[in-house]
Amino acid sequence: MLHLIKVQGESMAPFLNDGDFVFTSRWHKKLKIGHLVVVDHALYGFIIKKVLHIAPDGQLWLGGESNKSLQSERIGWVSPRRVVGKVIHRICAT
Repeated sequence: MLHLIKVQGESMAPFLNDGDFVFTSRWHKKLKIGHLVVVDHALYGFIIKKVLHIAPDGQLWLGGESNKSLQSERIGWVSPRRVVGKVIHRICAT
């Protein structure tokens, strides 16, 4: 299933900016370092982040692109079950 999600905030700038849209897919076979994902985080709700590291048990270490991003240490390790979808396409607002 595909989802269209509006980007809010500048944590992924300059690649994704506030007001852009992303299409996500749940049909990803395997996440890799560098993939962008939408996660339903237990504390922060829906966030778009880049996969920075994958632990042997599959847990994900995520981060943003800008210094305005929520720090990886605050996000913590995220279960792959929390991944709503992998970003497969972006639509720039400008």
